[in-house]
Amino acid sequence: MLKRLFDRQLLRISPAERLPSAGAGEKDEAEPSSVCLDGMVRSFLEDGVGAGAEKPGHGGRYCNCFHGGDNSDDEEDEEAAAAASDVAETIKGLVHCATLRERNLLADVCAHLERHRAAGARRRDLLRLVAASLLATGHDAAVCVSRWDKSASHPAGEHAYIDVLLPAASDRGAPERVLVDVDFRSAFEVARPTNAYRSLLQRLPAVFVGKDDRLRLLVAAAADAARASLKKRGLHLPPWRKPEYMRAKWLSPYDREREAPAAEVAASAAAASEVGVEGTAAA
Repeated sequence: MLKRLFDRQLLRISPAERLPSAGAGEKDEAEPSSVCLDGMVRSFLEDGVGAGAEKPGHGGRYCNCFHGGDNSDDEEDEEAAAAASDVAETIKGLVHCATLRERNLLADVCAHLERHRAAGARRRDLLRLVAASLLATGHDAAVCVSRWDKSASHPAGEHAYIDVLLPAASDRGAPERVLVDVDFRSAFEVARPTNAYRSLLQRLPAVFVGKDDRLRLLVAAAADAARASLKKRGLHLPPWRKPEYMRAKWLSPYDREREAPAAEVAASAAAASEVGVEGTAAA
């Protein structure tokens, strides 16, 4: 190729650019001068390389290796944000008590809980103390312990909470069973939560008071959000955070302690009366 280019370039050289002959009588032998070589190089770059190269911005193609050729990551982020927003709206509609009786019960539970915590009660004793206080103030309350067997997807376990049997709303109605968990929010904590899940977790009630149908929906939404958060962080979903395990805590067969220990009932009743006396004196 270079030889053909060299021969072709010689035809373009003007007589003035040719070197004088080596001697008289000898046939002129054309050799390229430095000017000619410079022209050859420029011509090669323009005709050879330049013709094959495509300038950027004029139909040239770029390597897209670093960009992956698509925006799948951005689309996944948008989908995750949209899903988190939907779950947040679902939870927002489920966290509030459904009836006036539930709201009143929630107020009683929080008052007893705050009082026992202020008195220095240990965390493991709070459940029984709150149940005893509710019983002492006229509620049909008891500690319930649910138990479930091991399955293919999650281990066996047990969980303690309170239930309160509210009187029937009508003469022909049945008592209404309301579930109470004084440490509900912490049950959904996960490792390295995303910002979206951390915000959603704050929407969950610290103390849950409500019926099992609302609890079922709330647990399903929160458990799915926890799974999405762990997946986003590249973490494995532990068996004790799977939706079926979380549901089993409150919706499995349970044993109900019919009566609180007499000592706890007496102590709770005395504490409640002291609070009432203090409130009257302050008024």
